Amino acid sequence: MKQGRFYTTLILWIFLAAVVCYFGYAVFNTIYAPLTTATAIEYEAGTGSYTTGYVVRDESVIRSSYGITSLLVSEGERVARGQAVATGYRDESAQDRQAELEQLEQQLQQLTYASSYSADAADQAVLDSEISTRLTEMSRYLARGDLNSLSDGSAALKGLILRRMSSEAENQALDQQIEALRAQIEALQADASYDTTVVAAGKSGYFSGAVDGYESVLTADRLSTITAAELEAIQPADPPEDAVGRLIAGNTWYYVTTVPVSQLEGVETGDTVPVTFASQFYDSIPMTVERLGQEQSGNRILVLSCDRYLQSVTLLRQQSADVVFSSYAGLRVPKEAIRVNEAGEAGVYILEGSNAVWKTVNILHDNGESYVVELDKSSVNHLWPGDDIIVTGRDLYDGKVVR
Repeated sequence: MKQGRFYTTLILWIFLAAVVCYFGYAVFNTIYAPLTTATAIEYEAGTGSYTTGYVVRDESVIRSSYGITSLLVSEGERVARGQAVATGYRDESAQDRQAELEQLEQQLQQLTYASSYSADAADQAVLDSEISTRLTEMSRYLARGDLNSLSDGSAALKGLILRRMSSEAENQALDQQIEALRAQIEALQADASYDTTVVAAGKSGYFSGAVDGYESVLTADRLSTITAAELEAIQPADPPEDAVGRLIAGNTWYYVTTVPVSQLEGVETGDTVPVTFASQFYDSIPMTVERLGQEQSGNRILVLSCDRYLQSVTLLRQQSADVVFSSYAGLRVPKEAIRVNEAGEAGVYILEGSNAVWKTVNILHDNGESYVVELDKSSVNHLWPGDDIIVTGRDLYDGKVVR
């Protein structure tokens, strides 16, 4: 009987010791090998170069021999061959005359519009309806910010109002006013022919009011031969004193820069690379690799081209840009979390409930402190966004209870 109690007590002590050892081991693991996790998130990384270079276009300088020039077109506007881009004045009196001439021409337009209505159309109800319609149209132009249409419609509206407020006798006086205005305008135009001229575009293209001296130094043709050393030493010429702007032909523009040879590994002519400029654009622009020059002092010339957005880059010249040569999209995984199983496969353990579960991964890119691994949504057995990746843990294996 006593011997049976002894064995029972011994078994209880052994069981108690096992329980104490288990909890002691668990506490030890918790203290000295804590379980830490990181969430798998979608991530995109790339290899490339942050560099400074030049925007190059097919440019020609527009010149005027007159002392005062007033532009007629806006920055980046598309102009046709022969279209007036500016007005040149020999002196301030010629400029003042032009302002007076434009004011008289606007008055003539209003009076002519008012006079064009017949006696039947002069009926108050008809005119009131027409004025109401015009006001509605102009409110729409104003709401959407269409200032050109608003300006064009204002003359017609003023003419209608003049006609509405005029009597038959006043209408006859209106015709006399029109004749007097025409005579006045003709006289001013005759005087302007001696000291006022129109500056026209020699060919079609995009207009820019900036001239910086690179137009003749850094041309599109030169990009096929320029070296890294020549680009680093390039200096602008003195802009002509009579320059009023430049005309940009075609639709293609270029970005030329020097890049370390080590960053161009695998890059070939014809590749498409995203480029993000430090100013003007918030999104990346797809550009084509046109040329890779020979190595000079560890650098190579890189020429990129684009046939879009030309009207938005007319003012850009020396620009810093982030050029991405290779891009990798997938899931970001801490390097400490990557393990290799007995089959030699790379993978991670994730936390599912209280268990560690093995997930094989395909490493795409080394991003320094982390890897970009492939996001494969073809099966739930792969690593997915939102999974809790076990970063640190001791003696992990597939199915192990870790919590």
